[in-house]
Amino acid sequence: MESSLPVPRPSRPLDLRWAWSTATGRALCAGVLVACLVALEWRSQLGYSLGVFYVFPVILAATVLTRRKVLLFALACVWVRANFVPETSAIEYWLRSAMALLAYGGVGLLVVEQTRNRRAIIAAYDGLRLEKELRQRAEGQLRALVDSSPAAIVTVNGRGEVLAANRAASELLGDGASTTLIGRCIDEQVPLFTQALATGGSARALRVSASSWARRADGHPFPVTTWFSTYGEGDERCLAGILVDMSDEVREREFDAFRQLNEHHRILAGTVSHEIRNLCSAIRVAQTNLGRRDDVAGTADYAALTTLVDSLAKIASVRLRESSKPSASVTRLRHALKQLLVVVEPDWLDIGGAVHWHRPPGDPYVRGESHDLLQVLLNLAYNSLRAVQGSERPSLTVRVEIGQRESTVSIIDTGPGVADVTALFHPFRPDADGTGLGLYTSRAIMRSIDGDVRHVPTPSGCRFDVIIPNAEAPE
Repeated sequence: MESSLPVPRPSRPLDLRWAWSTATGRALCAGVLVACLVALEWRSQLGYSLGVFYVFPVILAATVLTRRKVLLFALACVWVRANFVPETSAIEYWLRSAMALLAYGGVGLLVVEQTRNRRAIIAAYDGLRLEKELRQRAEGQLRALVDSSPAAIVTVNGRGEVLAANRAASELLGDGASTTLIGRCIDEQVPLFTQALATGGSARALRVSASSWARRADGHPFPVTTWFSTYGEGDERCLAGILVDMSDEVREREFDAFRQLNEHHRILAGTVSHEIRNLCSAIRVAQTNLGRRDDVAGTADYAALTTLVDSLAKIASVRLRESSKPSASVTRLRHALKQLLVVVEPDWLDIGGAVHWHRPPGDPYVRGESHDLLQVLLNLAYNSLRAVQGSERPSLTVRVEIGQRESTVSIIDTGPGVADVTALFHPFRPDADGTGLGLYTSRAIMRSIDGDVRHVPTPSGCRFDVIIPNAEAPE
C-alpha cells in the first residue's frame, strides 16, 4: 500500500523542504551553517570572534541528535571557534573554550529535552486521536449492531428506569418502534430485572441467563429468555440485559410435545389392542365350547358372557388408522445420535463408566422424527444404565452401521445380560424394573415406520439393534 506521506529523495539535496523535514537534512543544514560561519570568519579576517553565532547550528543539530552527539557537535564548534580567537594567554584560551562548551552544550541539551518533550506530546496526542477515532468507529459499529439486532437490548438503573434501549426493545416492551423507552420504568414489565438489581447491594456483579415471563405495554404476558449482567455499586448499580420473545418457540415446542404424546398413545393403544385381540380369540374359543353344552347355552350367565366377549372384541378391534402408515418425516441420523450423547454421557460418567462411539463417515437421512428416534435410543441406553449398576467396568457402546436401505444403531452394554428373552418385548412383564412397556413401546414406535428393535445374543453383556429405514434427502 502506497503511503501518502512525502518520501525523502537523497538525490535532490537542494530541496529545502526535504532538508528541513528530515533528521539527516537538519544535520546537514547545521553543518552547512557552521561552514558558512567558518568561511565568513576566514575571509573577513575580523578582529573579534563570531562565537555567539555558533549556538544556532548547535540548536539546529539538537533537534535531531542525541545528547551525546549534541555534546560532540558542541565540542566541534568550540574547536572551530578557537581557531579564529585572537592571540590570548593559555589560561584565557582554555577558560573561553570551557565557557563556550558550557554555553553550546547547555543550549543544545536544553533543545534536546524540549524536542523530546515535544515529540512525546505529539505522539501522545496522535495516540489519543487514534484512540478517539477507533472508539468512535467501534461505537458506531456497536450502535449499528445493537439497533439492527432482533433481540431487545436495554440498560436499566437501580430504579428500573431505562437508560438505553434499541429498536427491538421499543417494539417488545413499548408501544412500537417509533416510541422511546428511555426514562420509562419497566420494573413491572420485566420483574426479573428488578429482582436482580435488588439481589443484595453487594458489589459482586451478576452474569445470569434465565427464562421468565414479561409483560408488554398493554399488559399481555409472554415468555422470554434473558441474558443480563449488573455493574456499579450502591445507588449507581445498573443492569444491561438482552431479551428474546420465546412465544413462538414455546408454542411450537408444546404443540410438538402434544402431537408426539398423542402419537405415542395411539401407537401404544393400537399395539395393546393387538394383544387384547389375541386374548379375545382365546376367550371366544372357550365361550364357543361352553355353548355346545345344553345346560349352559340357555342360561342368563352364558348370554351375559357372550355379550361381554362381543363388547371386548369390539374394543380390541381398534386398529391403527391410515395415519399409522410409515411417517413421512425424515431426519438426519447423526442429529439424533448427538442428542443421545448429550443426554446419556453425563449419567455414565457419574457412575464411573464410559461411553464408546463407533460412527462411520456419512450422515444419512432416515425415516421418522428425531424426537421419536431419541426416545427409543434413550430407553435402551437407560435400560443399560440400570443393568450395569454394580459392575466393575460399566461401559456403553453405540455402534452405527449404514446400509443401502437401512441403518442399524447397536446399543451394547457390559451388564449381566438378559436371562429370559422369550417375553422380552411383551407388555407388562412382571420382571421389568418399571412398567414393562419400555421395550414394547419402543418396538411399536419403530415398527410404525417399518423399522424394528431386536435383541442380539452375545457371549457377555447385552445388545439391542435399532433398525431404521433410510430415506431420501428432502428437497
